[in-house]
Amino acid sequence: MRYFVPRLSTEFDSHGSLRYNVRESGRPLFRRPQGGPPMKRMLTAVLALLLALSLCACGAQDTDDTPTYPAAFSGLETLIDTAREEGRLTVCGTGDEAYMTALCEKFEELFDIKTTYRAITAAQAGSARGDVWFGGSADTCRTLAADGKLLTYTPVHAADLTNAAYGDADGYWYGVSVDAVVFAVNSDVLRRMTISAPKDWADLTDPVYQELIWLPTYRSTEIGRLTAYSAALRLGRDKGLDYLTALDTSVQFYTAADDTFVKCLSTGECVIAVGWLHDGLSALSADTSGDLHLIIPASGTFGQVTASAILSGASHTAAAQLWQEFVLSPACADLAEAHGDYRLPTIGSADLVQRTGVTLDPSLLSPTGDADTIEDKETLVSDLIETLTDAGIDTEDTARWNVA
Repeated sequence: MRYFVPRLSTEFDSHGSLRYNVRESGRPLFRRPQGGPPMKRMLTAVLALLLALSLCACGAQDTDDTPTYPAAFSGLETLIDTAREEGRLTVCGTGDEAYMTALCEKFEELFDIKTTYRAITAAQAGSARGDVWFGGSADTCRTLAADGKLLTYTPVHAADLTNAAYGDADGYWYGVSVDAVVFAVNSDVLRRMTISAPKDWADLTDPVYQELIWLPTYRSTEIGRLTAYSAALRLGRDKGLDYLTALDTSVQFYTAADDTFVKCLSTGECVIAVGWLHDGLSALSADTSGDLHLIIPASGTFGQVTASAILSGASHTAAAQLWQEFVLSPACADLAEAHGDYRLPTIGSADLVQRTGVTLDPSLLSPTGDADTIEDKETLVSDLIETLTDAGIDTEDTARWNVA
């Protein structure tokens, strides 16, 4: 059916009156729209509207910006909110820069707090301008606390310490990792030789260990110097030199570096080594046999607790307190291992502790003895080399000394 637009015209009749004429113009009044019937178009429009509303709803859910944190920080929401309001943290760090940078980046990523890293030495810690000091020794922290340079805070995560002695009783500092001089042994080789592993320093001179021990050289390694110093401290200077002379019979190689044994322990080339705990943990971490073990000398050993503390001049105290929680969490401890730092974490929940089962009683980190009766390590080492030479031991034999 077609509809036409009427055309209106006017004219006067014979009486002079105005009259109207309506006639078709031949042009359709309505033209059917293109694209389908009106009902179909209405349905399409409704469906499009529903789809748009649905997408808006999904978008609203996706833009939920409520922050979430690892489970370890559950219950600390109030502290986190206050720290986020402060918005900044300055970390003064002593130690490996790559690891320190990674810690700061992780903290900033977790809590959206601008974190700045400033490298300092232990000697600068007392005058450092920042919020926290990370990487210093517990001994230095004790001194700073006594001088009023630190603030107290007891982290919730302090309850996860493997030993309460790794934290200050008044909350001035908390240990995050520990390193020590230990024995690393290949138990499989010892078992096949029907030999028990040594438990203490005195055991190392037993004839059953003849030419089985790798010991870093006294002249140029920290472990070597500490071994000599430890003997003099435990036994007295002269008896300590006698002990080290007797120990030579058990030494197969005096290695050029502290960590030479790491790659050779699992192969059985090295059976017993005196080395750093962190190097031993590195060997254990790569071992799948279960034959490698670390032994803490029963009478004590030299070691150091690495700590974190809040500086007395902190401008962002809530962020600093949150940092103390962070460094005692798995998020921090596991990050150390990821960056090649195998010092033993002080919290039992750390992956390295869980995987290796190694713990260390901090009371064993100070061998008993009178340090005031012993000259400096360099002089002691010089006297030791002379004593060994007088005993007929060739300290220049490159087949045994400074082995790489």
